[in-house]
This record gives sequence, structure tokens and C-alpha cells, in this order.
Amino acid sequence: AEGAGLNPGKQCLPGTRIEILIKITDWANSTKDDAQPVLWLSGPVGKGKSAIAHTLANWFNNVGRLGSCYCFDRRHEKIFSTIARDLADRDPGVKRAMADAVQHVSLLENTTDIIQ
Repeated sequence: AEGAGLNPGKQCLPGTRIEILIKITDWANSTKDDAQPVLWLSGPVGKGKSAIAHTLANWFNNVGRLGSCYCFDRRHEKIFSTIARDLADRDPGVKRAMADAVQHVSLLENTTDIIQ
């Protein structure tokens, strides 16, 4: 979706929000069997959720570990197709698996071919 991806200009200011950034980075790097599969970052408007998300996405992008970045900006259009496209662009195996999965699904007839 247009404008929903990584925006380095929206990162946390240097030296701010360190505790939450470390906590989320530790969660993302966890290899424990009982690690939570999803982390939901929520809070009141204007408290820095977007800055935290963009900071983390930039960090993981810089080390080659970002699968996708989709930041809600009071809208939620094309979230799944955007994430699927990002993952397919980063991993040829994922791209092949997605192409195989949607090949015979009539509901996806008008979807742009992910192989292109």
C-alpha cells in the first residue's frame, strides 16, 4: 500500500525509548519455544508507536532481517497483499510457494501475478 512501508524519517530520536526498543528487539530475537508469535504495539495517539515501529524496522532492515514493514496510518488498505509482496520480493522460496498457492484460486484471478 502506498506510504505504508518503512520511513526512516519517522524514527525515534537518538537516546529515546531505549527500554521499549530493547524489549521488542529481545522478543524479536527470541528463539525460545514458548516465545509469543505476535507482539501488538498499542497505546494512545501521539505516544510514539509509529516512531518505535519505524526505528525497529530500520534496525532489522539494516541487518537483513526485515520481512516486511506495514505501518497503519489510520487506514488499513492492502495490508495482506503488501506484506505478501514484501516477503515474496525478499525470498525466492516464499515467492514460489505463494505462486503455487494462488495458482488455482479463482478469487485471485485479478491479482497481479507475484512472479512478475
